[in-house]
Amino acid sequence: MKKQSTFFIIFCLSLTLAFMCVYNVFVGYFDGHKAYEIQLSNLQNIVEKEKLKSTLLSYQLKDFQQAVAQLLPANEKLQSNFGLQNLASALRIPASEEALDLSSAIFERGMKFFNSRNYEKAVQQFHELIERYPLSKHEVEARFFSAESHFLKKDYKNCLEEIDIMVAQYPDNDLTGFILLRMGQISEQNNQPDEAKEIYKAAWQSFKNEKIKKQAYELLQGVQ
Repeated sequence: MKKQSTFFIIFCLSLTLAFMCVYNVFVGYFDGHKAYEIQLSNLQNIVEKEKLKSTLLSYQLKDFQQAVAQLLPANEKLQSNFGLQNLASALRIPASEEALDLSSAIFERGMKFFNSRNYEKAVQQFHELIERYPLSKHEVEARFFSAESHFLKKDYKNCLEEIDIMVAQYPDNDLTGFILLRMGQISEQNNQPDEAKEIYKAAWQSFKNEKIKKQAYELLQGVQ
């Protein structure tokens, strides 16, 4: 009887121990499942945040593109030539070489060549500036001295092409007024006095700069 009682106690203890093991297994399973659900929820939140960030960046990029487009010349051909170049330049990292504005240094080199009467080298420098930095503060000056260089080496065809660009893009700039006087002189060289007179009159009437008006008047008086 005593043996049976002992056996029964052992059996109950074993059963209790087995039940506890099974319980621990189930608890571990559900706890692990709950942890997995929490982890999945966190990942979903991260994905949603990244989607929102991507959307915001997309809108910012569109705004930036519109801002850049407003800075470009109105001429569609010029926009096609310069638009992507300017946008790519603006998006480059600060450490890149092209992110540095070297237009002033290039312009100074061009002026050194111009002042030493090396007009061919001067034109090369001015054109490099215009191609690499079309929105540079020196762009108008580079156009002017490029046209002046062509004139001084009697390359009238390229001089007139530069003048046409200046008239189209910067009609009110004083440098355009001065370079128009060169156009009149080219007309005189080509035995077109009437055309030269019209150009001098236009420069005299259109610009307020007294130097332009004085030179235009004197050249007009000197036309044969």
